Amino acid sequence: MENKTDNKASDFIKGELLKLEKKSFTVHIIATTICYIGITFWLNAIRTTAPLWFVWALIIIQFALYFSIFIVSYRRSVVCGLNKNISILIFTILAILGRINDWELAIIPLTIIVMLIFSMKAKNVSNSKKHLLPKRPN
Repeated sequence: MENKTDNKASDFIKGELLKLEKKSFTVHIIATTICYIGITFWLNAIRTTAPLWFVWALIIIQFALYFSIFIVSYRRSVVCGLNKNISILIFTILAILGRINDWELAIIPLTIIVMLIFSMKAKNVSNSKKHLLPKRPN
């Protein structure tokens, strides 16, 4: 009887950790995207009138936010069970295509939607949170 209760408690904790990770990923990816879009619009509005050093500072921040979208997606895809090498290849190609061909208006929303779907279907707790799970007796 005690083993059944322990399993229920362990499953409950795992479920709560999964919910926490899903919400954390969702907030992180949406906040990063909103910041990227905001910086992009602001940069386009002030590019011709702002000092050059300020424009370059905003461009650096914009690039950091852009690549952060793909880095966060890569890290979450590994937690969701995708192969690390395949994930690196996919997100590198997407990030480069978005910048080179200026397809970011299609690639960013597509990446976010696909990763949100993968994230919602995730059944694994990330390695950084596994220590929070109770040890199951053998």
